[in-house]
Amino acid sequence: MPGLVMPVDPVCGIEMDESLAVTYEYDSKKYFFCCNGCRRIFKKKPKKWAKKS
Repeated sequence: MPGLVMPVDPVCGIEMDESLAVTYEYDSKKYFFCCNGCRRIFKKKPKKWAKKS
């Protein structure tokens, strides 16, 4: 769909369908990930990755 904004994984940069994404909330913001591996990387250093989103 034109104009549809898809979430981007802050760790690997992949755009994904929100309904298929793995999520994690940090500092009152919801982050979307393509897989548990990227979420795990984010959780280890959230300040580093939150800056990129």
